[in-house]
Amino acid sequence: MNPRAQATSLIAALERLGPHDHLCSIYESPEDHYAVAIPFIRIGLDRGEKCIYIADDGTVSDVRQAMESEGIDVDRAIASKALVLATKDQAYLEHGSFDPDWMFSFWKEATQLAMSEGFSALRATGETEWVLRGGRGLERWMEYESRLTHTLSESNCSALCQYNRSLFPPELILDVIRTHPMVIYDSTVCQNLYHVPPDEFLGTNQTAREVERLLTNIRERKHVEDALREQLTERRRAEEELRRSEAYLAEGQRISHTGSWGWNVATGELFWSQEHFRIFGFDPETARPSYSMFLEKIHPQDRLFVEQTVDRAVREGSDLEMDYQLVLTDGSTKYLQSLGHPVIRESGGPVEFIGTVMDVTERKRAEEALRDAQAELAHVTRVTTMGELTASIAHEINQPLAAVVTNANACLRWLAGPIPNLGEAREALARITRDGKRASDVIGRIRALVKKSSTEKASLDLNEAIQEVVVLVQSEIQKSGVTLQMELAIDLPQILGNRVQLQQVILNLVMNGIEAMSGVTDRSRELLIKSGQHESDKVLVAVQDCGVGIDSQNIEKVFDAFYTTKSQGMGMGLAISRSIVENHGGQLRAVPNQGPGTTFQFTLLKCP
Repeated sequence: MNPRAQATSLIAALERLGPHDHLCSIYESPEDHYAVAIPFIRIGLDRGEKCIYIADDGTVSDVRQAMESEGIDVDRAIASKALVLATKDQAYLEHGSFDPDWMFSFWKEATQLAMSEGFSALRATGETEWVLRGGRGLERWMEYESRLTHTLSESNCSALCQYNRSLFPPELILDVIRTHPMVIYDSTVCQNLYHVPPDEFLGTNQTAREVERLLTNIRERKHVEDALREQLTERRRAEEELRRSEAYLAEGQRISHTGSWGWNVATGELFWSQEHFRIFGFDPETARPSYSMFLEKIHPQDRLFVEQTVDRAVREGSDLEMDYQLVLTDGSTKYLQSLGHPVIRESGGPVEFIGTVMDVTERKRAEEALRDAQAELAHVTRVTTMGELTASIAHEINQPLAAVVTNANACLRWLAGPIPNLGEAREALARITRDGKRASDVIGRIRALVKKSSTEKASLDLNEAIQEVVVLVQSEIQKSGVTLQMELAIDLPQILGNRVQLQQVILNLVMNGIEAMSGVTDRSRELLIKSGQHESDKVLVAVQDCGVGIDSQNIEKVFDAFYTTKSQGMGMGLAISRSIVENHGGQLRAVPNQGPGTTFQFTLLKCP
């Protein structure tokens, strides 16, 4: 371990100490000595404890200097009574000799005084080299060390005893180890397995007790080693399971094209999984992910949307969900879907976001292909329907064309007279223009329905779209003996839709209604087309017939592809119609009438 890390570890261990702790520091150099003693005092001062440092003869100035080098304002601490720098004569030998019982009373009284002065506890440390020089009562020094543990357990006080290993003989160091529950050596704070309780250390028959204790320690050590071995085995098993889980997760992400990410909002630090790097086209060995690097890859047309979505999620501490395009280095694009969830701190703001990013390019392309196929199928269906309406369409065109011919002949007659009747000729020409436009409009509607249309949506008047369809099927309605009624709401809100696609839906529903009444002979064949507002935000269109109706068990089946009740039907009309309506954000359903027949109705959201 490097020195800096070792010092950090020592400080952390010292900070975990508290009142009642009795420990010794065994050192071999002045640097080691102060590396433990001074932080011990500084931590106590920071905690609001009263601290006593008992120095050897002539070392007070050295202690003061060491404290100041560690940032302790010694004069201020002494002035506030938080720090006492004392000598051995002022503490241990105040009465000219060393008396353990007097010292125990001293520590109790000093603790009570510190508490009365408003300090949270008492903390003491002392140098011990002077003990080697001898003096009255010092033969009881180890008795004092052994009994001090019990005294501290009853007082709000902690004590650190300092011993220079290079000066004290091994037998004394051995007793020092035996009398302290905790030992600091080589910058390491350790629970002392070799601590001997006072009643054993000071009792009789110490050799037998030492043997018993050593044997107990040997047995306990075996138990500890077995427990550690089991823990290591369990840890290796857990690490192996973790590696396996991570491998499964990585493989699952690769197969599903889903990466995971984490973002520390405060620091800006980003974590990307291996699959996330792959999706964005970066090398995980060389690239360091950042928010700016992420934004640079976003397609320019999506970048502002992504920034606004992320900013709002951070500001509100809410989940985020966004679809956007990614531009790779080779210029190719990917479609991505990203989800994120905030981890909220106690104060309310998000600490970090965790989430996923999924490459949905293949799905998007499949959806586009499906839409193209649906559009192609819808086009085929429209052409087929128009084919079925050939006779009606021909009638709708022949009527204005016949009127054009009649008015043209009349015009020639008015002009061929001895005195040309210009007024009548002008009116005839106006009627020709009107009927020609009528024929042109019919052809234009037919072309619009037959040609392949785009899927673009625009503001649309559904009443107008309905009336244009009715013009095309008017002859078919009359030929089938159907009476058409229309109840179109005045001031119907416009919707956002594709005119051709929605006219195909209306045309299909009208033709189905006509065909549903083809076998009706016992009542009039009536077809009702209605429009109106539905709820507060929708527009409704309904086509009601009085035909044979649909069995309630099959009411939903009629929308299934290739399901038909007609002998000549493909079973695709209603399936395509529902798909068109749902792609417009609406619903198409069939409802049995109170009387005979069925009502097909669809709802669409009105323009905002």
